Amino acid sequence: MKAISHPPAGPWEDDDLLHGTPRFVMVRAAPAVRQALALFSFLLAAVPAIGFLADIPLLHQPFPGEAGIPPPTLLALAALALAILIQRPFARGGPVERTLVLLAGLIGLGQLIWLSRGLPLDPEVTGISEAVGILALASALALRRRRPAWPAIVLAGAAGMICLTALLGHAMGIGQLRGALSPFTMVILAPLVLAAQIAQARRPELRTLFRDDRLTRVLRLEMALAAVVPAALAILIFRLDPNGPSATGAIYAQLMILFCCSGVLVAGRMRDRLDRERRALSRELQRASLIDSLTGLANRRGTLVMAGHAIHAARRGGRPVSMVICDLDHFKAINDRLGHGVGDRVLEAAARLMAARLRMSDVAGRWGGEEFLLVLPDTPLAGAEALAEILRHTLAEELRIMPSGEIGSGPGGKALTASFGCAAVETARTDGFDRALDAADQALYAAKQGGRNRVASATDLAIAGFG
Repeated sequence: MKAISHPPAGPWEDDDLLHGTPRFVMVRAAPAVRQALALFSFLLAAVPAIGFLADIPLLHQPFPGEAGIPPPTLLALAALALAILIQRPFARGGPVERTLVLLAGLIGLGQLIWLSRGLPLDPEVTGISEAVGILALASALALRRRRPAWPAIVLAGAAGMICLTALLGHAMGIGQLRGALSPFTMVILAPLVLAAQIAQARRPELRTLFRDDRLTRVLRLEMALAAVVPAALAILIFRLDPNGPSATGAIYAQLMILFCCSGVLVAGRMRDRLDRERRALSRELQRASLIDSLTGLANRRGTLVMAGHAIHAARRGGRPVSMVICDLDHFKAINDRLGHGVGDRVLEAAARLMAARLRMSDVAGRWGGEEFLLVLPDTPLAGAEALAEILRHTLAEELRIMPSGEIGSGPGGKALTASFGCAAVETARTDGFDRALDAADQALYAAKQGGRNRVASATDLAIAGFG
């Protein structure tokens, strides 16, 4: 805590510094959700497989009058579900995953080649919808670790659009749109498409949808409305149309859904970028308000904030806290004789030396012009006195001010000395910090009255009759 970073949580007004960056809770949950979706699809794929093996038409063709799931399509869907199940989020695909994705892709490509050679490419030809969707999804999974992420996202989105096309076709009763994508196939393929997109949750292109903050929750609501409202209105309007639904109108509705969702996502990314810039600027301004620009230590306000956190944590744990005030001796004479530029360099060097000998949990701040305040958690008064002696010797031995104004540690020049006042903080008292500050200030005054370049403590004052 030598400078403002992220202090422990406590009941202080500046806790906004601790929460400047949104937590990606949903991103961390993405692997579990992705695997649940893949497992759901794999179990559904097992149902028609059992139907084929046991010769039970109801299992592999549960919707009368609809095309069932061909065995090659079933195998490809099961392979894709298994590939997603064994994926490791941040690692490249292993040989088993790559083999499963390759198998599914080859099945989809083989179906397309077979249908294009053997039959005309009519939208109602059995297998075309599945073949295109499987090939697109397999390609998306093969490219999931590639940069940029857009190809994988677009390919998975293409498979999703096939599912949406089939959904609109079934809802409106338009056979031209249904193709060969049966409702059962659609129920298996749609979760796999969603799982493939969730796998990209950490990519900047989709990350704005998975943060856990208010802005992202609004964005997800807008995305859901952009998808559901146009689809529901299109189904309602075309169902009520006396002329009946048309493929052209359904395709127009699908394009509107795609346009609305893309617009929401682009707008969300722009808002996210502006919000990140705003938060970065806010954090920088807050940091500047708590940091002394010359020494890099906390300023007076920052020291109070960090000391409050340290004392609050010590109070909960019943641990001791001590305080040390350091004042550089004859600093006014340095400014008067050598100039304020030399004085600034002396302050920087002294702050750097003291900070280097403190723990990360210690609080170090510039309390006044040439005064520094140290708050030491888990340190009794005797430990604070020992540290003050170490700092006093370090300053006197390693900082020498040359007549030319240079600051170094070699021979010649005048040693920089400092006086220290130490006190223990009564953490059980609400005014413990203020009482310790007064006691340390009195000890510092006694050290200066005693000839400077020395350490005094509140205990010494009590024994001498000053307290």
